[in-house]
Amino acid sequence: MNEKRVIVLPYETVGDIDIYYEIHGPPEAPPLVLIGGWASYRWIWFRQIPAFKERYRCVVFDNRGAGRSSKPDHPYTMEMFADDVVGLMEALDIENAHILGISMGGFIAQQIAISYPEKVRSLIIASSSFGGPNSIPMDDKTMAMLIALPTETISKEQAREMRYEATFSPQFLQENKLVIDQIDEWAERHPTPVYAQVHQSSAANSFNAESEVKQISTPTLILHGDNDLCFPPKNAELLANSISTSKLKIIEGASHFVIIEKYEEFNNEVMNFIDEVEKG
Repeated sequence: MNEKRVIVLPYETVGDIDIYYEIHGPPEAPPLVLIGGWASYRWIWFRQIPAFKERYRCVVFDNRGAGRSSKPDHPYTMEMFADDVVGLMEALDIENAHILGISMGGFIAQQIAISYPEKVRSLIIASSSFGGPNSIPMDDKTMAMLIALPTETISKEQAREMRYEATFSPQFLQENKLVIDQIDEWAERHPTPVYAQVHQSSAANSFNAESEVKQISTPTLILHGDNDLCFPPKNAELLANSISTSKLKIIEGASHFVIIEKYEEFNNEVMNFIDEVEKG
Protein backbone atom coordinates (compact mmCIF):
# COMPACT_ATOMS: atom_id res chain seq x y z
CA MET A 1 0.00 0.00 0.00
CA ASN A 2 1.32 3.42 -0.96
CA GLU A 3 1.93 5.80 1.90
CA LYS A 4 0.34 9.21 1.64
CA ARG A 5 2.96 11.94 1.38
CA VAL A 6 2.28 15.04 3.46
CA ILE A 7 3.96 18.20 2.20
CA VAL A 8 4.25 21.06 4.67
CA LEU A 9 4.36 24.38 2.85
CA PRO A 10 6.18 27.38 4.35
CA TYR A 11 3.48 29.77 5.50
CA GLU A 12 3.46 32.44 8.18
CA THR A 13 0.26 33.88 9.61
CA VAL A 14 0.57 37.65 9.56
CA GLY A 15 -2.41 39.68 10.75
CA ASP A 16 -5.47 38.47 8.87
CA ILE A 17 -3.67 36.40 6.21
CA ASP A 18 -1.35 33.45 5.66
CA ILE A 19 1.72 34.43 3.61
CA TYR A 20 3.50 31.88 1.45
CA TYR A 21 7.25 32.49 1.33
CA GLU A 22 10.55 30.94 0.30
CA ILE A 23 14.09 31.60 1.54
CA HIS A 24 17.09 31.18 -0.75
CA GLY A 25 20.71 31.65 0.32
CA PRO A 26 22.79 31.16 3.45
CA PRO A 27 21.20 32.09 6.80
CA GLU A 28 24.19 34.20 7.86
CA ALA A 29 24.12 36.37 4.69
CA PRO A 30 22.62 39.89 4.61
CA PRO A 31 18.82 39.58 4.21
CA LEU A 32 17.19 40.79 1.00
CA VAL A 33 13.37 40.95 0.73
CA LEU A 34 11.97 40.94 -2.81
CA ILE A 35 8.46 42.33 -3.35
CA GLY A 36 6.52 41.62 -6.53
CA GLY A 37 3.97 43.78 -8.27
CA TRP A 38 0.33 43.77 -9.28
CA ALA A 39 -1.31 40.41 -9.95
CA SER A 40 2.04 38.57 -9.96
CA TYR A 41 3.72 36.38 -7.38
CA ARG A 42 7.16 35.04 -6.49
CA TRP A 43 7.93 33.58 -9.95
CA ILE A 44 8.70 37.12 -11.06
CA TRP A 45 12.17 36.91 -9.49
CA PHE A 46 13.29 33.82 -11.42
CA ARG A 47 16.18 35.73 -13.01
CA GLN A 48 17.34 37.30 -9.75
CA ILE A 49 17.34 34.44 -7.23
CA PRO A 50 20.12 32.36 -8.88
CA ALA A 51 22.53 35.31 -8.62
CA PHE A 52 21.30 36.92 -5.41
CA LYS A 53 21.22 33.73 -3.34
CA GLU A 54 25.01 33.43 -3.66
CA ARG A 55 25.44 36.65 -1.64
CA TYR A 56 22.23 37.25 0.30
CA ARG A 57 19.52 35.53 2.31
CA CYS A 58 16.69 36.13 -0.15
CA VAL A 59 13.10 36.18 1.06
CA VAL A 60 10.52 35.89 -1.72
CA PHE A 61 6.81 35.67 -0.99
CA ASP A 62 3.36 36.13 -2.47
CA ASN A 63 1.53 39.38 -1.74
CA ARG A 64 -1.96 39.19 -0.32
CA GLY A 65 -4.32 38.40 -3.16
CA ALA A 66 -1.72 36.50 -5.21
CA GLY A 67 0.04 33.16 -5.54
CA ARG A 68 -0.41 30.83 -2.58
CA SER A 69 -1.01 33.58 -0.02
CA SER A 70 -4.48 34.38 1.30
CA LYS A 71 -6.79 36.31 -0.98
CA PRO A 72 -9.32 38.07 1.27
CA ASP A 73 -12.18 39.77 -0.51
CA HIS A 74 -12.08 43.21 1.10
CA PRO A 75 -10.27 46.48 0.27
CA TYR A 76 -6.47 46.45 0.43
CA THR A 77 -4.22 49.42 1.22
CA MET A 78 -0.52 50.02 0.72
CA GLU A 79 -0.13 50.30 4.50
CA MET A 80 -1.66 46.83 4.73
CA PHE A 81 0.85 45.43 2.24
CA ALA A 82 3.72 47.06 4.15
CA ASP A 83 2.43 45.60 7.42
CA ASP A 84 2.34 42.18 5.76
CA VAL A 85 6.00 42.39 4.75
CA VAL A 86 7.21 43.66 8.12
CA GLY A 87 5.10 41.05 9.90
CA LEU A 88 6.72 38.34 7.79
CA MET A 89 10.19 39.72 8.56
CA GLU A 90 9.45 39.67 12.27
CA ALA A 91 8.10 36.12 12.07
CA LEU A 92 11.37 35.10 10.40
CA ASP A 93 13.45 36.97 13.02
CA ILE A 94 14.78 39.43 10.45
CA GLU A 95 15.50 42.69 12.27
CA ASN A 96 16.11 44.69 9.11
CA ALA A 97 16.78 43.96 5.46
CA HIS A 98 17.56 45.34 2.05
CA ILE A 99 14.13 45.93 0.49
CA LEU A 100 13.63 45.54 -3.27
CA GLY A 101 10.26 46.14 -4.91
CA ILE A 102 9.14 46.34 -8.53
CA SER A 103 6.10 48.22 -9.88
CA MET A 104 3.39 48.03 -7.19
CA GLY A 105 6.04 46.28 -5.13
CA GLY A 106 7.97 49.55 -5.40
CA PHE A 107 5.00 51.26 -3.75
CA ILE A 108 5.09 48.70 -0.95
CA ALA A 109 8.85 49.15 -0.54
CA GLN A 110 8.43 52.92 -0.25
CA GLN A 111 5.65 52.49 2.30
CA ILE A 112 7.90 50.24 4.40
CA ALA A 113 10.67 52.86 4.30
CA ILE A 114 8.16 55.52 5.34
CA SER A 115 6.31 53.58 8.05
CA TYR A 116 9.14 51.34 9.28
CA PRO A 117 12.46 53.08 8.49
CA GLU A 118 14.26 51.02 11.13
CA LYS A 119 13.47 47.87 9.14
CA VAL A 120 15.23 49.05 5.97
CA ARG A 121 18.98 48.66 5.44
CA SER A 122 18.63 49.94 1.90
CA LEU A 123 15.77 50.63 -0.48
CA ILE A 124 15.70 49.53 -4.12
CA ILE A 125 12.81 50.71 -6.29
CA ALA A 126 12.34 49.27 -9.80
CA SER A 127 9.86 50.33 -12.50
CA SER A 128 7.73 52.40 -10.14
CA SER A 129 6.81 55.93 -9.00
CA PHE A 130 5.78 57.83 -5.87
CA GLY A 131 2.14 57.73 -7.03
CA GLY A 132 -0.41 60.49 -6.74
CA PRO A 133 -1.52 63.20 -9.17
CA ASN A 134 1.99 64.47 -9.91
CA SER A 135 3.37 61.13 -11.04
CA ILE A 136 3.29 60.33 -14.76
CA PRO A 137 0.48 57.87 -15.55
CA MET A 138 0.48 55.23 -18.25
CA ASP A 139 -1.53 56.14 -21.33
CA ASP A 140 -5.03 54.80 -21.90
CA LYS A 141 -3.92 52.26 -24.49
CA THR A 142 -1.34 50.71 -22.17
CA MET A 143 -3.88 50.61 -19.33
CA ALA A 144 -6.40 48.84 -21.53
CA MET A 145 -3.81 46.25 -22.56
CA LEU A 146 -2.58 45.70 -19.01
CA ILE A 147 -6.01 44.93 -17.54
CA ALA A 148 -7.32 43.01 -20.57
CA LEU A 149 -9.55 40.06 -19.67
CA PRO A 150 -11.19 37.44 -21.88
CA THR A 151 -14.60 38.52 -23.19
CA GLU A 152 -16.98 37.43 -25.94
CA THR A 153 -14.77 39.26 -28.44
CA ILE A 154 -11.32 38.80 -26.82
CA SER A 155 -9.94 35.30 -26.37
CA LYS A 156 -7.83 34.23 -23.41
CA GLU A 157 -4.76 34.13 -25.66
CA GLN A 158 -5.43 37.60 -27.06
CA ALA A 159 -5.86 39.06 -23.56
CA ARG A 160 -2.59 37.49 -22.47
CA GLU A 161 -0.77 38.87 -25.53
CA MET A 162 -2.11 42.34 -24.80
CA ARG A 163 -0.80 42.22 -21.24
CA TYR A 164 2.61 41.15 -22.48
CA GLU A 165 2.67 43.96 -25.05
CA ALA A 166 2.18 46.40 -22.18
CA THR A 167 4.99 44.98 -20.05
CA PHE A 168 7.62 43.61 -22.47
CA SER A 169 9.37 45.10 -25.48
CA PRO A 170 8.36 43.77 -28.94
CA GLN A 171 11.88 42.51 -29.59
CA PHE A 172 11.97 40.52 -26.35
CA LEU A 173 8.59 38.93 -27.07
CA GLN A 174 9.74 37.94 -30.54
CA GLU A 175 13.10 36.49 -29.45
CA ASN A 176 12.12 34.81 -26.17
CA LYS A 177 9.08 32.66 -26.85
CA LEU A 178 10.28 29.86 -24.54
CA VAL A 179 10.64 32.32 -21.66
CA ILE A 180 7.14 33.67 -22.30
CA ASP A 181 5.76 30.12 -22.41
CA GLN A 182 7.36 29.43 -19.02
CA ILE A 183 5.87 32.64 -17.59
CA ASP A 184 2.48 31.55 -18.94
CA GLU A 185 2.81 28.24 -17.14
CA TRP A 186 3.70 29.93 -13.84
CA ALA A 187 0.89 32.48 -14.15
CA GLU A 188 -1.66 29.75 -14.85
CA ARG A 189 -0.48 27.70 -11.88
CA HIS A 190 -1.73 30.25 -9.33
CA PRO A 191 -3.91 32.82 -11.12
CA THR A 192 -4.90 35.99 -9.30
CA PRO A 193 -8.71 36.19 -8.98
CA VAL A 194 -10.33 39.20 -10.63
CA TYR A 195 -11.62 40.50 -7.30
CA ALA A 196 -8.09 40.42 -5.87
CA GLN A 197 -6.76 42.20 -8.96
CA VAL A 198 -9.35 44.91 -8.30
CA HIS A 199 -8.37 45.22 -4.63
CA GLN A 200 -4.68 45.45 -5.55
CA SER A 201 -5.44 48.03 -8.25
CA SER A 202 -7.47 50.16 -5.84
CA ALA A 203 -4.61 50.14 -3.32
CA ALA A 204 -2.13 51.12 -6.01
CA ASN A 205 -4.37 53.86 -7.42
CA SER A 206 -4.78 55.34 -3.93
CA PHE A 207 -1.04 55.41 -3.22
CA ASN A 208 0.46 58.91 -3.00
CA ALA A 209 3.82 59.19 -1.26
CA GLU A 210 5.09 62.31 -3.04
CA SER A 211 5.51 64.33 0.14
CA GLU A 212 6.51 61.42 2.37
CA VAL A 213 9.34 60.04 0.23
CA LYS A 214 11.24 63.25 0.89
CA GLN A 215 11.65 62.00 4.46
CA ILE A 216 13.45 58.82 3.36
CA SER A 217 17.09 58.94 4.47
CA THR A 218 18.14 55.33 3.87
CA PRO A 219 20.44 54.59 0.91
CA THR A 220 18.20 54.19 -2.13
CA LEU A 221 18.71 52.83 -5.63
CA ILE A 222 16.17 53.61 -8.35
CA LEU A 223 16.22 51.39 -11.45
CA HIS A 224 14.04 51.92 -14.50
CA GLY A 225 13.84 50.81 -18.12
CA ASP A 226 13.92 53.58 -20.70
CA ASN A 227 11.01 51.98 -22.62
CA ASP A 228 8.67 51.36 -19.68
CA LEU A 229 5.09 51.93 -20.84
CA CYS A 230 3.43 51.17 -17.50
CA PHE A 231 5.49 53.66 -15.50
CA PRO A 232 7.00 56.19 -17.93
CA PRO A 233 10.72 56.76 -17.12
CA LYS A 234 10.11 60.36 -16.01
CA ASN A 235 8.74 58.81 -12.80
CA ALA A 236 12.21 57.55 -11.92
CA GLU A 237 13.62 61.05 -12.25
CA LEU A 238 10.88 62.48 -10.05
CA LEU A 239 11.58 59.84 -7.40
CA ALA A 240 15.32 60.47 -7.52
CA ASN A 241 14.77 64.21 -7.15
CA SER A 242 12.57 63.57 -4.10
CA ILE A 243 14.87 61.17 -2.21
CA SER A 244 18.09 62.95 -1.32
CA THR A 245 19.97 59.71 -0.59
CA SER A 246 19.07 58.10 -3.91
CA LYS A 247 21.03 56.96 -6.94
CA LEU A 248 19.27 56.69 -10.31
CA LYS A 249 20.08 54.22 -13.07
CA ILE A 250 18.11 54.16 -16.33
CA ILE A 251 18.65 50.85 -18.14
CA GLU A 252 18.58 51.19 -21.91
CA GLY A 253 16.47 48.92 -24.08
CA ALA A 254 14.32 47.73 -21.20
CA SER A 255 10.56 47.79 -20.74
CA HIS A 256 8.55 47.52 -17.52
CA PHE A 257 9.94 44.05 -16.78
CA VAL A 258 13.53 45.25 -16.68
CA ILE A 259 14.22 42.50 -14.13
CA ILE A 260 13.60 39.92 -16.87
CA GLU A 261 14.69 41.64 -20.07
CA LYS A 262 17.94 43.14 -18.80
CA TYR A 263 18.44 40.95 -15.77
CA GLU A 264 22.24 40.75 -15.90
CA GLU A 265 22.64 44.53 -15.85
CA PHE A 266 19.86 44.87 -13.30
CA ASN A 267 21.34 42.22 -11.02
CA ASN A 268 24.81 43.73 -11.17
CA GLU A 269 23.48 47.19 -10.29
CA VAL A 270 21.60 45.78 -7.30
CA MET A 271 24.47 43.66 -6.01
CA ASN A 272 27.05 46.44 -6.36
CA PHE A 273 24.71 48.81 -4.52
CA ILE A 274 23.96 46.41 -1.66
CA ASP A 275 27.62 45.50 -1.27
CA GLU A 276 28.51 49.20 -1.02
CA VAL A 277 25.85 49.70 1.66
CA GLU A 278 27.10 46.65 3.58
CA LYS A 279 30.65 47.99 3.53
CA GLY A 280 29.37 51.22 5.08
